[in-house]
Amino acid sequence: MKKLLLIMFAAFFAGSIYAQQATDLFFSEYVEGSGNNKGVEIYNPTSQPIDLSDYWVVRFSNGSSVFTEGGATQLIGTLAPYKTHVLINGQTTSTSSSPACSPVLQAMADQLDHDYPAPTYMNGNDAIALIKTANGETPNGDMSNASPVDLIGQIALGSAISAETGWSFVKDSTLTYNGSNGEPVTGKVINYIVQSKATDGTTYGPFWMSWTSDHSLIRKPTVVAGVVSNPSPFVVTMEWDTVPGVLDSLGHLVYKDIWTNLGSHGCVADPNYLSVGELPAMGNLRVYPNPVVSSEFTFESNAPVNSIRIFDILGHEILNETYASPIMKTKVLIGSRSEGIYLLKAVFVDNSTRTQKIMIK
Repeated sequence: MKKLLLIMFAAFFAGSIYAQQATDLFFSEYVEGSGNNKGVEIYNPTSQPIDLSDYWVVRFSNGSSVFTEGGATQLIGTLAPYKTHVLINGQTTSTSSSPACSPVLQAMADQLDHDYPAPTYMNGNDAIALIKTANGETPNGDMSNASPVDLIGQIALGSAISAETGWSFVKDSTLTYNGSNGEPVTGKVINYIVQSKATDGTTYGPFWMSWTSDHSLIRKPTVVAGVVSNPSPFVVTMEWDTVPGVLDSLGHLVYKDIWTNLGSHGCVADPNYLSVGELPAMGNLRVYPNPVVSSEFTFESNAPVNSIRIFDILGHEILNETYASPIMKTKVLIGSRSEGIYLLKAVFVDNSTRTQKIMIK
């Protein structure tokens, strides 16, 4: 039976690996953060609105050839041209083995995922697929009633990925890096898969080489369609960029739990897209000084903004400003606040959003 399923999946994700025409949805951002801070962003590169109820996100857990253990989620709503739909882990309470998703991240969602098992419980080594069925029919386990739309990762790797950390951009490499105590550690990447332990068999790592674990990824702006063939191997950097790291409260450069780009996506399929080297993409934000060292800071954008909201790290809203006329620059008074990291969410005149981390000292 397992061999038959593998054959079915080979046929299911058949054809050209990287399609070239903007005819359907695709994944535009991948968030794999701490705990259950997980989610995916889906983009419409076409000039027509798309009914999301025909689409499902499914997860192939730990190298599995079927999605039954990883869960399936039907999307909801209608997605306008050149806009995004954000699906975020929906867990709101913590258990001894499973923490709640950050309420700050959940506030950025267009849709919250259902209870476990669900696609947004991925941990870096799970393949995530976007599929389509007629009239939103529930997909069969063998995918006989579904069509492939997009894919992150590689399906049916089994033991080659199940015990490992995730995918990288380095093939068959031995790496030396500093461990948590500063000692040199040697680890391996085999066929783009990051090994969960170093070559000594006991030390863990090299986790930092895995782009699909503890990272947020953004689809390259030149990608206009999804992956409809199971790649062998899956090379992250072919279509994805890692979100640049940020400094945490201790001054360390970190790459997980970065959500500043969720809610919008730049793609060459959009006739209004402005590439690097031209004017800045619509929706860029600037906050200064950052860190904020007084009771106010200056907010600036290159596109008109209707309102801004600020949340603390627990998701509590501490400020909500709606402007009578759209603004592009203003001083924001925040009063006396506790030191820490906050999120500023700007809503533009077209109802798109952009979020910026700010630090208060």
